[in-house]
Amino acid sequence: MLHRSLTRIFCPIVLASWLPSAAMAQTQSQGFYATLYGQHSQIAASNFTESGALGAGQGLRAEFGSGFGLGGDLGYRYGNGWASEVEWNYRRHPLNALRKDGSQLSRDGDFASNILLINGLRRFQMSGGWTPYLGAGIGWVQEIDMDIAPSHAGAQRGYSAGSKSAFQFIAGAEYMLSPKWRLIADARWLRISPVRLDNEESNPGGSAGPLKYTPVSVQLGVRYSF
Repeated sequence: MLHRSLTRIFCPIVLASWLPSAAMAQTQSQGFYATLYGQHSQIAASNFTESGALGAGQGLRAEFGSGFGLGGDLGYRYGNGWASEVEWNYRRHPLNALRKDGSQLSRDGDFASNILLINGLRRFQMSGGWTPYLGAGIGWVQEIDMDIAPSHAGAQRGYSAGSKSAFQFIAGAEYMLSPKWRLIADARWLRISPVRLDNEESNPGGSAGPLKYTPVSVQLGVRYSF
């Protein structure tokens, strides 16, 4: 369902990218803007190994449910169709199941991240108040962590890592409500290279990984131009 929705978003934006750049430069304003958004996110299952005093060993598979996120950015339009921005993003995906050899070890926990990104965007002016855009960004992962609550009695296992790199692709559109306010809707594909998460205090001596982190998300938000 989400992939079908992303296709509907990407296709018109790619077509819009063929519009003449001269027309875009004449109609787009210059200046700062700020955005706040909410996010629906999905992430694929990941196979990994857990080690340490409470470790479950090799052959683990974590399956995650649809997640939510929050974020915002501060950007600058250059008046020629291009813009750059600094973005903050937090997202969390619930753990639906942790399996090993057909047995379910847990169905409670989460996989979350807190990331700062620098994005570059290209806007394409259209009639009717719509402005599609394409973009890409690179980021610094302040923290990525996974918590696992065992099905049986026992302490929750927590693993985390920081100072990792990330990148993302962006495709969306904004709709002008007034000279200052716009609605935004876009799709984003984020990737953090497979990571090994170190133990937290509740799980001495443990680690988990390598874990894939490639969420696909849809954002809805509001944007204010200064």
